[in-house]
Amino acid sequence: MARDKKGHNSKPRSIQKSNKIQKSSSNSRSNKPQRSKSKSNKIKLDKLNSNIDEFNEITNILHNSSDNNSSLNKENLKSLKNIKEDYDKAEEDKIKNKKANDEMNKQLDILKEVGL
Repeated sequence: MARDKKGHNSKPRSIQKSNKIQKSSSNSRSNKPQRSKSKSNKIKLDKLNSNIDEFNEITNILHNSSDNNSSLNKENLKSLKNIKEDYDKAEEDKIKNKKANDEMNKQLDILKEVGL
């Protein structure tokens, strides 16, 4: 390179500074994306972990509620069976009572005929 009177490079200073700025900015540029990538990755991981925790909590709640529901359903089925059995017995009793009433009416008619 050619030197000027003072022994410095003949390139204008603005070009020399701009080269230095570009170098330093290129270094900071390479570091900033890595930092921002690592920060963004960390944020994403934190969000995913919190989402996983929420998912696990919800699935546990659902499992617990389904267990409770199944026990409640079993109890309800038992009570429904009892109600059906009671209904069937009531129907049988109703039929027996009707037969008994019919028989008593027949006997009452016979007694009325004899009494006349």
